[in-house]
Amino acid sequence: MSTPMGAAKARIDESHSATSVTARRFRPPRVDFANFKPRHFVWQLEGKVATVTLNRPERKNPLTLESYGELRDTFRDLVYADAVKSVVITGAGGNFCSGGDVHEIIGPLVEMQRKGDMAGLLAFTRMTGDLVKAMRACPQPIVAAVDGVCAGAGAILAMAFDLRLATARSKVAFLFVRVGLARADMRCLQHANRGSSGLDARPSCSIPGAAWTATRPSGGASTTGCASRTRCWVRRNLSHDRLQTARHSRMP
Repeated sequence: MSTPMGAAKARIDESHSATSVTARRFRPPRVDFANFKPRHFVWQLEGKVATVTLNRPERKNPLTLESYGELRDTFRDLVYADAVKSVVITGAGGNFCSGGDVHEIIGPLVEMQRKGDMAGLLAFTRMTGDLVKAMRACPQPIVAAVDGVCAGAGAILAMAFDLRLATARSKVAFLFVRVGLARADMRCLQHANRGSSGLDARPSCSIPGAAWTATRPSGGASTTGCASRTRCWVRRNLSHDRLQTARHSRMP
């Protein structure tokens, strides 16, 4: 026998279902993230929390031209992934990211400059900026699990995330000026007023070639299982004000 309360609940459920169907028509998923297998990093989806692992531990997980592009496209497609509620990014082998690969990025860029290939240099610059833009437009809160080396472009990526949980052994360095690039590259200074747990990038991000370690070791994540501990923290706090506030306080 149907009760008034039961009938009202059925109407609400029917309305939500219709809204969901309509939303999917306007925002069709472009990637099946449950079975996503990227070529240049590791993707893992556990429940509603996705983990991106930069996976070149033998070289401290540097970025390449290809990984830049694949990360950019992944974050663009996450706009349509309603089943993914948060993203954790980490590095394999006890380090986060050593920045752009010397042989696979710096070398080709130097060669482009030697040949006067301004179109190629501009395309690379736009791609790195587009990765940061895609992360800032991503509807899911993004949390970095930082351990070990976090340098150059890797440090900029960490700054562009919503939250950064770092171990006491994390070491951050902005090395752009050492290879002749502006210290504001990849919107570095725009993110300079955003701190983190266990790691505070604000005081030193504008010092040319600066490197520093976690400023609050007791508050940082444990060195053991940094990524797994961060995932657990994110799962516990998916609906918590801190995650949502971090997401909604992003700068454009």
